[in-house]
Amino acid sequence: FTTSPADITVECSASSEPSATGTAVATDNCDTSVTITSADTTVAGTGNNSVITRVWTADDNNGNSTTYTQTITVEDSVAPSFTTSPADITVECDASTLPADTNGPAAATDNCDNNVTITYADTTVAGTGNNSVITRVWTATDENSNATTYTQTITVVDTTAPRFTSLPSSVTVECDAATTTEALGTAVATDNCDTSVTITYADTTVAGTGNNSVI
Repeated sequence: FTTSPADITVECSASSEPSATGTAVATDNCDTSVTITSADTTVAGTGNNSVITRVWTADDNNGNSTTYTQTITVEDSVAPSFTTSPADITVECDASTLPADTNGPAAATDNCDNNVTITYADTTVAGTGNNSVITRVWTATDENSNATTYTQTITVVDTTAPRFTSLPSSVTVECDAATTTEALGTAVATDNCDTSVTITYADTTVAGTGNNSVI
């Protein structure tokens, strides 16, 4: 052999053909047209990794032959890339924060792996009342544990006011009658997020003639 292709490491998405990894050349003392062939044996590794043992053989016209072994190591060192990165979003406190309802889910591709694993993990920081911020970290992992992360922020807000479900009716009472809420009724309200709505009241009294007044 006058040219013996060196051992080489290539990415799993790269060509492992002799044109990309080297071609052997040989001369003979008598034969001007040496036949050169190669045979590959591939041993699979983890995920998209493998080792190709390429045996080059140079033959002359009389069946004399010489061999040379080249090792081609195929590895996956490139992490997936996100093709869909869910945008940050603000949602009401009673809305769903599941990925399908918050611009998700994420999607990713890989240079070699056709089945990228996508996961997410949430960290929630409570704010005032029903407000909070969810930090959602998306992770795309290929078969060789190469991983890429993307962070999405989901802001949860409470912008909806409570709604009265019971309103005491306007009423006319005698001047010596009680005007307390126990006597005239108490308002009731519900909220889309808060299970304990605080209900207060404030009275303004306008005096009329004699003992008459309007509260």
